[in-house]
Amino acid sequence: MKKILIILLCAIGHQVAACDVCGCKLGGLYFGILPQFESHFIGLRYSHAAFNATIKYNSEYLDDEFSDDTYQRIELLGKYAISPKWQINAVVPYMMNKMDGSHQKVEASGMGDPVILLYYNAFNNSENMARNLKHVLLLGGGLKLPLGKYDQDDQGEIINRNFQLGSGSVDYIVSLNYTARLNKIGVNLESSYKMNTANKDDYRFGNQFNMSGYLFYSLEKPLFSVLPFGGVFYEQAAMHEHGKIDEINTGGDAYFATAGVQLYRGKFNVLAQYQIPVSQSYNVDKTATIEAGNRLTLSAIFSIRSKNN
Repeated sequence: MKKILIILLCAIGHQVAACDVCGCKLGGLYFGILPQFESHFIGLRYSHAAFNATIKYNSEYLDDEFSDDTYQRIELLGKYAISPKWQINAVVPYMMNKMDGSHQKVEASGMGDPVILLYYNAFNNSENMARNLKHVLLLGGGLKLPLGKYDQDDQGEIINRNFQLGSGSVDYIVSLNYTARLNKIGVNLESSYKMNTANKDDYRFGNQFNMSGYLFYSLEKPLFSVLPFGGVFYEQAAMHEHGKIDEINTGGDAYFATAGVQLYRGKFNVLAQYQIPVSQSYNVDKTATIEAGNRLTLSAIFSIRSKNN
């Protein structure tokens, strides 16, 4: 592959939630490192995340509680290139959540909240083969739609809000992504912010912010290209609100070390990425502890050449 237009499209969306005593719902949505901005694509992505929480009462009358929760998603990804400057991206998730706790064991699966994003290619000199230093700047915005179930109960009581498949609210997303590449080495900086609204139960998840920085290297072979990358991912969320009351044990922030690799062959693009928490600070009371686990992402994408390209 003679060129790879690096487009790490980022917006909030991986609703990686916390466990039975938490309401973090942190995470990032991205499409990986994709070639050819002007091409359409369709693909699948699998992601896995885990959280562990404990409550220690330090009382002889109350038993301590714990919960080991896992969150899996299978997502249908799509992009339609309207023109060299504009593109629409969509993500339709199917979610599989499992709560394995001392006081509650619940599983939930089904469609989550889909995301639709419109991106504007504000600056792109990657087509200029005479330039060694190439830049791409993307500006985006969109919506998360409330199609996932958000009021699942267990024995007549609403399950922890983060465990729900959806939020029940229309949420707004803005995103900025900048990539620079000099010959085979490049860097990507991206940032996104998600503004959440209240659902019909007057429950509102805290607004979410994330940013990342990745260094990549392009290894180009006659039949395929390999692009290893690594860096740091940061995510933060405000506390949730029920009416005008802040929800305890919700929100916080975390840093993740990220390493991954993508393989390109013809129209196919395969990604594997692994993230390890290096620092995390969740909003908890004196009795609770929340810890995020490692995260795994796998994806496969098929590019379709557009008429504009």
